[in-house]
Amino acid sequence: MMRRALLAMAAVLMLSSPALGAQPGTPEAAGFTQLFISPCGEPYRGRPGDPYPIVLWFKQADLNHDGKIDLTEFRADHAGFFDALDSDGNGVIESAEISFYENRFLPDVYRRQQELGALAPPAKLILVQGLGAYGQDPNLGEGAQGPPPSLGAQRKAPIQYVGAAAYGLLAEPEPLTAADANLDGRITKAEFLAAADRRFKQLDRRGDGELTLDELPMTAAQAAAAHRRR
Repeated sequence: MMRRALLAMAAVLMLSSPALGAQPGTPEAAGFTQLFISPCGEPYRGRPGDPYPIVLWFKQADLNHDGKIDLTEFRADHAGFFDALDSDGNGVIESAEISFYENRFLPDVYRRQQELGALAPPAKLILVQGLGAYGQDPNLGEGAQGPPPSLGAQRKAPIQYVGAAAYGLLAEPEPLTAADANLDGRITKAEFLAAADRRFKQLDRRGDGELTLDELPMTAAQAAAAHRRR
């Protein structure tokens, strides 16, 4: 999991390399126009023309490369990201680490709303009315995902997506704080793995103990991009 060990450094470097015409301090400044947030909260980004970055997550989580993610692999994906975020190695993700995650990994999702002064404590949430640049290329690359459950509703009335929910597979505005079962502002590894079990059950629509790319829904960002193209 060496790549994950470098995630924090990559997040800092990404924000320090603005592209011409882009707002400094944003992923767009580094040329990223697509965002997928995995069930454990890890962001995956893509540039124009890349496959939608759910493909990157699926390949990483599928440890034995058999085209399926089972519960053991899903839990390992959560555990790996937890360890990457637990900067002091004390087995708990606390407020400083949560803040680092929100402001360095996902500034485009959380920081902008902070600047508007419209945070909803204790979690830092953002209402996404327009999905911005993300999802401009809904090319899925390998495997085809299922349709988004909410696409029909999007045609009838605008939907507000909160925080990471616009870019993930689950309706969780902030995947870290969503795992805080006792609401004490601290996330233990046991809580994070319990959240993994719950999330896997939600995503395992066939109930066969494994996830394949074709049973996973599009994210709201993907759906919006596909709808615009149609």
